[in-house]
Amino acid sequence: MNRRLIALLSGPTLFLLILLIPLPEGMPAAAKTTAAITAWVAAWWIAEPVNLAVTSLLPLVLFPLCGVAPLKAISGKYGDEIIFLFIAGFFFGKTIERWNLHRRIALSMVYWLGSNPARMVLGFMVASAFISMWITNTATAVMMTPVAIAVAASTTSSDDAHHLNFQKALLLGVGYACSIGGLATLIGTPTNAIFLSYVKEKFGTQVSFWQWFLFGLPFATTLLLACWVLLIRMFPLKKNTADAHETRATVRSELALLGKITAPERRLIWLFGTVILAWITGSLLWYKWLPNSNDTVVAVTGAILLFLVPSGEEQKPLLDWDTAIRIPWGIVLLFGGGLTISKGFDDSGLAAWMGAQMHGLNTLSHVAILFTVLSVVVLLSEVASNIATASMMMNVLATLAIGIHVHPFGLLLSATLAASFGFGLPVATAPNTIVFGSGYLSTRDMAKAGFLLDLVAILLLLVFLYTLLPVVWGFRI
Repeated sequence: MNRRLIALLSGPTLFLLILLIPLPEGMPAAAKTTAAITAWVAAWWIAEPVNLAVTSLLPLVLFPLCGVAPLKAISGKYGDEIIFLFIAGFFFGKTIERWNLHRRIALSMVYWLGSNPARMVLGFMVASAFISMWITNTATAVMMTPVAIAVAASTTSSDDAHHLNFQKALLLGVGYACSIGGLATLIGTPTNAIFLSYVKEKFGTQVSFWQWFLFGLPFATTLLLACWVLLIRMFPLKKNTADAHETRATVRSELALLGKITAPERRLIWLFGTVILAWITGSLLWYKWLPNSNDTVVAVTGAILLFLVPSGEEQKPLLDWDTAIRIPWGIVLLFGGGLTISKGFDDSGLAAWMGAQMHGLNTLSHVAILFTVLSVVVLLSEVASNIATASMMMNVLATLAIGIHVHPFGLLLSATLAASFGFGLPVATAPNTIVFGSGYLSTRDMAKAGFLLDLVAILLLLVFLYTLLPVVWGFRI
């Protein structure tokens, strides 16, 4: 029996096993059915016998057929307003890629920061993280990795150990920074949208771009610096002036190929800058005057303008549909699948039943519970998609929070961020896979640095949850 067939059978098998077991005391029959459906979806999200987006369509079929919820009640979840926020964000990402603005920004940052090997690594990491705040980490890694490889190949140090360490620190730094940067903004990675849509659906709370930014940016910045320190300690670098000159020359030549900043780049900077400013000021000022406005309205308005504002070249707009259609549409289905399962948890009574079973955990230390939760999420994200991991954990952690009498946002936010860690294995994230494919890294190199970084990230997140989160979001865990 081949591996894919086993993966395919895992979902239906779990589904049938849960349906066949006796109904636990106090659990509604619909709740057991919802648990069975969730097990099938989770098994396929983890094993991936089919694309994650295809798996996300299962709730549309299974919930109505099993009598949990009618199709009309759940299909709307696949068009939630948060989904349109991310579609608009993807449109901006594609526009930035179309005009090579991300490459210009990244190369400029690397050039000005990199005066020695250690600072060159930092420059690449800062550039990768900054770009990943606005476009997908995969696109950032695809853009930054060839430049990093060119820089790594350009060094001619007579010290082989130093040369190898520089290459490893540089490539790992790029891969990790692409994942870390996405933590800083609400549109940085799809897992953030899963949190955003879940808390709006479950608790009726709208988290704004500015609220997320106040917590996400300081945390991502601290984690990025911790990652840099870890890498240059694990792979020691000398202050090699010759290498620094060679690498800066390589970056300068890449910048020269781009030429002067173009009209489309300037117009895109103005438009995207206006959208970001509107996101920041909206929750502080004018959303109160226009009660039906929010981050999604701003994002979609900006996205429409991308198709209307002329680029200044050959009568073309900043974005055309042939380019826009290449955004990752499958993620839209992933969001919808997660929201549908969330609705099933509530409507069937499964969430309430699970919460009642977890009351006994209230005697345990909340820090210990949080550390355990984060560890489980990180380990899951090493072998499964971070989007699937976050989607699976939302309902479980919301019921856990109710059971142990803590604010649910702390658990949900921590799991959302932790799902984007996964630094230890090449298969954990797309950036890991891309930099591993450079040929400069071994699995041992990535595991040695990555699993230690996983632990550092968990501990840092715990500190931020108990210190910064109460200040910027106004509640304690």
